[in-house]
Amino acid sequence: MLEINKEVRKGILFLELEGNIDQQTFTTLGKEINYLLYRQGISNFVFDFTYISKVEEGIFSKIQSKLVEIFLNCGKVVVCGMSDGNKRKIGFTKDRLFYVNEKIEAFEYLSL
Repeated sequence: MLEINKEVRKGILFLELEGNIDQQTFTTLGKEINYLLYRQGISNFVFDFTYISKVEEGIFSKIQSKLVEIFLNCGKVVVCGMSDGNKRKIGFTKDRLFYVNEKIEAFEYLSL
């Protein structure tokens, strides 16, 4: 099960994820991201993985694909609470994807 808590602060959408991410729960998360990206026009996302207890191995390629969708819509993403190993699985970009330790640091990288 995956719980998605949403909060908007200063025009930035914070998604706090709690539980497990597997094929089924990622489908739900993907639909939520699509709605926010395409229907609501949100372009700045903060994903908080601090409370994720398990990530299914094959999910990282799906996460990468979803990030590319956000980037292609002129969006930026901050990820917090992710291990160094998982960061390497997702990858790095110069100016669209940022990794931080605490959510509050997102404001250093994202603004309206």
